[in-house]
Amino acid sequence: MARNPHYFSQLAHIEVLSTDLEASVRFFTEVAGMDETGREDNSVYLRAWGDYFHHSLKLTQSDRPGMGHLGWRADSPEALEDVVQYLESIGAGLGWHEGDLGHGKAHRFKSPDGHLHEVFWDVVWLREEGKRGSVFADRYASNRRIGVNPRRFDHITYNTSNYSAEKAFWKGLGLRNPDEVRITDEIPPVGGLWTTGNLSHDIAIFTDPSLKPGEGALNHVAYNFDSREEVLLACDWIIENGYKLAMGAPTRHKADEGFFIYVDEPGGNRFEFYAGARLIFAPDHGPDIHYLKDNPNDAWGNTNPWAGGDGSFKKEHASHKH
Repeated sequence: MARNPHYFSQLAHIEVLSTDLEASVRFFTEVAGMDETGREDNSVYLRAWGDYFHHSLKLTQSDRPGMGHLGWRADSPEALEDVVQYLESIGAGLGWHEGDLGHGKAHRFKSPDGHLHEVFWDVVWLREEGKRGSVFADRYASNRRIGVNPRRFDHITYNTSNYSAEKAFWKGLGLRNPDEVRITDEIPPVGGLWTTGNLSHDIAIFTDPSLKPGEGALNHVAYNFDSREEVLLACDWIIENGYKLAMGAPTRHKADEGFFIYVDEPGGNRFEFYAGARLIFAPDHGPDIHYLKDNPNDAWGNTNPWAGGDGSFKKEHASHKH
């Protein structure tokens, strides 16, 4: 383990691959209301008004949708040294690169099913000025009430062919497991939520039986609002702009209690906008157990994207293979 109780302080950003970069940028600036903070080669960087770092979303032109990589900030410079040593000791480390817009050198690694990650310490704390600036010292950009208007980057969900391996991997990295999903108690769990701190989860991982080993897939990326009412207002704005809600209506997760909607952006990726998930402060909490037959994704409706009527897996996931 790290000299601190864990290696990571937070989930910092995600690179999402888009099949239509400019259409994706229009969606995230005009519909979602996020700020563009930089461009480089075939990538555009954005963040929500309540994010502190240079960006929380990197969009990159690609011939397929999905996740490029996931960026984690280390808990300290010493924790960065520790986690690199640990990743190399288990064969997951891929080596250093000189960094990207918004952060310094980073060490890249792969989780068991092939998802690409990086961890770093040095970051750009982007405090906006002028029209984007805020009179409030705690805000690094003003809340201009543009579009859907999420406050901050919250979490991501991805799919795997081997949840047991992913579970052992993230447990070894010091993340906590507040919620676990099972079919029955007699077989290994098929999914779970993992957090670096007090959020209900930074990353959720679920089995997709249609995936081959090493063929991880992005399911969705989530941004957070301060209130449920903002989720409802987002529904109107999304429909007004010609998009459809992926599940047809807002609802609440049974696992984590977040009130949410899904929408598919034009580059081919699913995004979640949500509010009201529980916070967890006890370091030894959980996991709380959920069963597929009880529909942990949807507490109020009948849409169960994970299980058939007999509690077994469906294979029609909204995931995008690497």
